[in-house]
Amino acid sequence: MKLSLQFSGFFAVLLILLFASCEVDTQFVTGDAVQIRFSQDTVAFDTVFTARGSATRQFKVYNDQDQPVKIDRITVDGETGVNFIFNVDGTRGPEANDVVIWGNDSIFVFVEVEVDPTEPEETSPFIAEDRLVFEMGNVREDVVLLAFGQNANYINGFNRGVPFRITCANGIATLPVDLPTVIYGSMFIDSCIVQALPGTRIYFHGGVQRNDVQFGGFFNDGFIFTQPNGSLQLLGTLEDPVIVRTDRLESAFAESTSKYRGLILGPGSTDNRLEHTQLLNAIVGITIDSAAEVTVENSIIAYSGGPAISAYQSDVTVSNSVFHSNSGNAIQFVKGGNLMMDHTTIANYGVDASGLVLTNFSCDDSGQICIAAPMVADIRNSIISGSRGSELGLLDIFAGMEPAQFRVRIDNSIVRTDQGFLDSQDGLFADFYESICNGCINLTFNDPLFQSIEQDNYQLDSLSLARDLGEFLPAFPIDLLGVDRDTDSPDAGAYERVDR
Repeated sequence: MKLSLQFSGFFAVLLILLFASCEVDTQFVTGDAVQIRFSQDTVAFDTVFTARGSATRQFKVYNDQDQPVKIDRITVDGETGVNFIFNVDGTRGPEANDVVIWGNDSIFVFVEVEVDPTEPEETSPFIAEDRLVFEMGNVREDVVLLAFGQNANYINGFNRGVPFRITCANGIATLPVDLPTVIYGSMFIDSCIVQALPGTRIYFHGGVQRNDVQFGGFFNDGFIFTQPNGSLQLLGTLEDPVIVRTDRLESAFAESTSKYRGLILGPGSTDNRLEHTQLLNAIVGITIDSAAEVTVENSIIAYSGGPAISAYQSDVTVSNSVFHSNSGNAIQFVKGGNLMMDHTTIANYGVDASGLVLTNFSCDDSGQICIAAPMVADIRNSIISGSRGSELGLLDIFAGMEPAQFRVRIDNSIVRTDQGFLDSQDGLFADFYESICNGCINLTFNDPLFQSIEQDNYQLDSLSLARDLGEFLPAFPIDLLGVDRDTDSPDAGAYERVDR
């Protein structure tokens, strides 16, 4: 009996202790006070899928505090059409709530990507960039998820913000035609000619990046840079043009600007060509540095965040080409250079910038020290139009006292100027239509010109002032679309009007 009483007493004490322990709540750190760190800030799936497939990566989330923490919510942002799936502490996404990490402990997060490269490029991008988001009160932290969404020629992998160089010992390197080329980062061409043949597609990822080693801080990523012994030749045809644009192929991005830096032709780079090329969505379409050369034929440069062409004391030849929807001056020359432009259409609508700016000097930031160089331009059978009262900007630092330093001639072209332009620089260009622009028409806002500016259709209207304005140039018997030009009185601009 005594043994039974002792056992009963022990059991009662045990029950009391058990119930007491159940009533103790663990004190979690929650909300904004939660501090976590990740073993890596980016999870990259560097597998290029040629068929539907998946891959899994993992990383760790650390709690360096003594107390346990509770993460309110973990989820994938869902920014792209590629399917990222995660599993955290045994819970499979698309969402995990109240995830606990004990003090001075960590948890594994497994992330899987499912890729179907047969999906249309518009719904499954080349570079699928998403985020796995950790929410703690008002605090939001994330880990970047990167995957190749399509089968392509990824010539720099996932090295965003990292330049890479192509060399071929003064030979020719040809980009593939069967697969798109995706440039993630920025490409330098040295001692080499890089060619894109008909049908080549080049897509830039772009974006603002940081690289303290090569660029000394933040810079605009996504460019091709030709060094003195390097050249870039984009050689499309009418049937199979070369396409250069952003890697965001959704329809909403078709007319977006400033998605990548653009093409940069470095000092002394020669033999650069664009033929039947569509260059879209850049910050600046082509930047041409001192003593560099480029020829642009039968091409379109559009939807840039700045100029289509920005030239610095360089040589530019343009023919049968269209520049439209450029958010800066469509074509601008700083500190002189040489421009030869034939049968070209500049349509700079919707922006407060000029279609063509020609200067023969550049100044330092103070504006006190300026350096001059000759500016020579010869323009024939072209259209320079846009939203401003004057689409021409001519700036001669010598104010006409040194004729060899500023020589501009325009023939048989449509231009838009106003009285402010004629009165500028103390009337330096007051006789513009007698001495500089020969056989030209000064376009007014009510004059018929293009078929549809709203739809970016810059073929000529049936009543266009550009019709029959030009003089036949044997070097350009057909227009941008392959239409034969009238040999007696061709139309000005890149397109020949054909009445059907």
